[in-house]
Amino acid sequence: MDSDASVFLIGFMGCGKSTVGKYLADQLGYHYIDTDEVIVERCHQSIPDIFNESGEGYFRDQETLALCQVPLKQHVIATGGGIIEREQNRSYLSDQVVVYLKTEWETIVSRLQGDQARPIWQDSKRDKQHLYYQREKLYQQTSQIVVTTDDKSIGAIVHEIITKFEKISIK
Repeated sequence: MDSDASVFLIGFMGCGKSTVGKYLADQLGYHYIDTDEVIVERCHQSIPDIFNESGEGYFRDQETLALCQVPLKQHVIATGGGIIEREQNRSYLSDQVVVYLKTEWETIVSRLQGDQARPIWQDSKRDKQHLYYQREKLYQQTSQIVVTTDDKSIGAIVHEIITKFEKISIK
């Protein structure tokens, strides 16, 4: 494993990918990229507007494009929660350093209560808990590193990621 390889963060919405990603990038001396921000910039629309006007399929297409365009050296990339739904994305990530930020369902619910910025969370017809458990398997299969985030500080999470990252970089 390349010691200056980019690190991809995956996990369900609300697990802390963006927050952890910024701090992790700072600690590693890497650059930070959020694929959602890349999509917003490219499409000149917010994520909710993309979902409302073009649909989830279009958003997932944009997500795949963003994923395949990020640098593979010295970057921390926070991905969208659904990035692992497409086989193409999982295949791409299989050759990368992927960290799954594992967060219990109850913690996710607590963190996202009242969040208006996440279209899937706001969709009352969608069974979010079922989606959570469905994606859980894919997150596990796609990641080389798993870090639980419940009841941990950002610093503790980042320290654990760096420790595990250094171990696989040595191999």
